[in-house]
Amino acid sequence: MSLFTERLAASLQEAERKIQTGKTAGMKRICLIRHGESVSNAGAPTDDHENIPLSPLGEKQAEERSRQFTLPAELILVSPYLRARQTMLPTARRFPQIPVEVWESVREFTYLSPASCRGTTKEERRPRVQAYWAASDPDYHDGEGAESYREFVGRTMATLQRLRERPEAEIWIFAHAQSINNLLLCHLLPELPIQEKMHEFTEIPLPANASLSKFYLWE
Repeated sequence: MSLFTERLAASLQEAERKIQTGKTAGMKRICLIRHGESVSNAGAPTDDHENIPLSPLGEKQAEERSRQFTLPAELILVSPYLRARQTMLPTARRFPQIPVEVWESVREFTYLSPASCRGTTKEERRPRVQAYWAASDPDYHDGEGAESYREFVGRTMATLQRLRERPEAEIWIFAHAQSINNLLLCHLLPELPIQEKMHEFTEIPLPANASLSKFYLWE
């Protein structure tokens, strides 16, 4: 069992104990929903990483996810990227009373220069993706529009701080596989040095399209 998996299990167990004993003052639940299948996930070439739409299956997954919520959240946060916003829409329509905010900081991690990926499929990008993670350089910057892993961690830590400062006790975030995993990692293992954090990040399985993960914050 990885350090991340151990820490996640311990955190959820502690939250469950607090809930069972009524010690929920100052506690908030953060639900992380990955976008439904995009046309890129389905294998199509894409030109603009920010405006990749959902596939027909992804649209169905978004509708199904919205029906799995039983009680409303107090706040919905969403990435500015199209596929995340499209996934959020059925839930927003079902619960129109929930305020929605677009947070730039929960966008996907773009570690390859977008211009260099224009018109390519995920399979065509795979060798570059593998080389990036094999190099394990948290300060590598691939060019305009890309960010380093260190920068990614920085904005993730800032997002966690913003979440702690929010008054809402139930927050749903519609985001992306890597942004979700990094939120969990930086919440559970903030003390890890950046090189170890990058390695641990590569060991976390990617969440499935339209899946829900969660963690808790408390004072």
